[in-house]
Amino acid sequence: MSLRKEIVFLLLTAFLFACAGFSPFQQGEKGKLAFEETFFNFGTVTEGDVIKHTFKFRNEGAGPVWITGTKTSCGCTTAAAALRKYEPGESGEMEVTIDTKGKKGSTNKTVEVRLRNSVKPVMEISLMAELTPPPHPPVEPGVPVTRDAKCKSCHLESAEGFSGIYLYHRVCSQCHGKRGVGASARALDDEEWLKTATDDFIRNTIRSGIAEQNMPPFVDGVTPPLTAGQVDSLVAYIRSLEN
Repeated sequence: MSLRKEIVFLLLTAFLFACAGFSPFQQGEKGKLAFEETFFNFGTVTEGDVIKHTFKFRNEGAGPVWITGTKTSCGCTTAAAALRKYEPGESGEMEVTIDTKGKKGSTNKTVEVRLRNSVKPVMEISLMAELTPPPHPPVEPGVPVTRDAKCKSCHLESAEGFSGIYLYHRVCSQCHGKRGVGASARALDDEEWLKTATDDFIRNTIRSGIAEQNMPPFVDGVTPPLTAGQVDSLVAYIRSLEN
C-alpha cells in the first residue's frame, strides 16, 4: 500500500470511529472517586480566622480518573495540587481553605469537584462553621466607639441594611453578649432590668447613649446613624428577651 493510500485509510478509519461515537479513551474502564468524608464541621470558630480541612479520597474504579477542576463558594479555595490524574487504587488529598473575614453566624461552603473518565462527572464536598465574634479589645473609659474611626466599622457601619436580631448581633453583641447574656456591658436578658426599663428608656439609650456607663450613641452625633426603624427593631428584639 502506498503512503498516500495508507494515510487516506487511517483518516477514513478515524472518521468512522468518530461518527460512531467511539474513541480509545471512551472504550476504557472508568474511574470511581470515593471520599472518606464529604462533609466536615469545624465547630465554633472565631470570626476572621482562616480555616483549613483536608478531604482524603481514593480511586476505587477500574480505570484512571482525572480531577480537572473545582467550583467553590465565595471565600473558599482549593489547592491546585489535587488537580491531576489518579490511577486505580491511588489515593489523594484535597485541601480546602475558608477565609471567614467579614462573615458572621453560621457559614456553609460547598466545593464542586469536576471529574473526567469517572462514573460520576461531578461530586460535592461541603463544610460548615459557627462563627463567633473575637474577644473585644479593652476600651478606654469615655471613648465613643461609634465615633472612633477604628471602632465604628464594627460597631456602626456594619449595621447598614440590617434590623432586629441580625442588627443586634452586628453592633450590640460585642459588648452585651450573644442573645443579651452580657459581656463587657450589662446583660439585657436580666428579668429585673427588663421589668423596670421602658421602651422609651431603651430607645433613648440607643439613640443618645449613656456616657458615664460607656454606652455610645447610635444616632445622635454619629455617621451613619441608625434609622428610626432600626432603633425600633432593636427595642423589639431586646424586649423579646423577656421570653
